[in-house]
Amino acid sequence: MSGLTRKERKSLRQSEALERQKGWDNLTPQQRLNDLDLRLGKGVGAIKQRAKLKYIIEHPQTQNQKKGKSKKSKNAKNS
Repeated sequence: MSGLTRKERKSLRQSEALERQKGWDNLTPQQRLNDLDLRLGKGVGAIKQRAKLKYIIEHPQTQNQKKGKSKKSKNAKNS
């Protein structure tokens, strides 16, 4: 990275981070948990993230549950 200006280094790091995030987003919760085990060790570190992933694995959601609350229009409020 030497020879790059500060803005160029920042831009490069941001683009690399976006690529890593896309790869992570494409993984299933079980694959994410396995990846954490490979990188950090079995059950070591990332306690909150591991708990979140375990909950998602144990409590799968249906498509309707993922949508959340529906938003009412402004006109329905005023009526």
